[in-house]
Amino acid sequence: MSQVLSAIRNNVKYWWLYLLNGIIFIIAGFIVFSNPFSSYMLLSIFFSVTLFVTGIFEIIFATGNRRSMHGWGWSLASGIIDLVVGFILMLYPAISMAVIPIFLGFWFMFKGISLIVFAIALSTDKIPNWGWVLVGGILLIMIAIVILDNPALGVATILGVMAAAFWVTGVLSIIFAFRLKHMKRLFQ
Repeated sequence: MSQVLSAIRNNVKYWWLYLLNGIIFIIAGFIVFSNPFSSYMLLSIFFSVTLFVTGIFEIIFATGNRRSMHGWGWSLASGIIDLVVGFILMLYPAISMAVIPIFLGFWFMFKGISLIVFAIALSTDKIPNWGWVLVGGILLIMIAIVILDNPALGVATILGVMAAAFWVTGVLSIIFAFRLKHMKRLFQ
């Protein structure tokens, strides 16, 4: 228990770092909104690298859990697809920018199907709250259909979601900073 208290005390001591982090995220959200082309180009590069790294981790997870997890092949297939698509997009960033909404739509579709299959496996194993995974899969498929129907809307959606995610992360980080500051007073 003393290690936990020590970790909390160390975080409380530097509460202002979370405040600074939150302010940076809020500013980043405004930058995304005010410079959509540059933001989209950076997002395209970030997406391709993230997809590649996610694929590696998902392959490791699937192969590491193949004996204990039902439907591990779906995780493996998902990881391989992420790895290959991420690698291709890293090689050709201009193509990545042009086709990222379409890739994103198909990727969301595949992830949605994977989540639905995973939710069914969780329900078979009587794991509680499996319904949330199912709902997430259905929502991803719905988003995929909207993006595939109108790729230009996909670009606007991507940038809007990115800006909103930065703002939400910033606000939550600021709230967390002030809660840590309050806890600092309790430890003194």
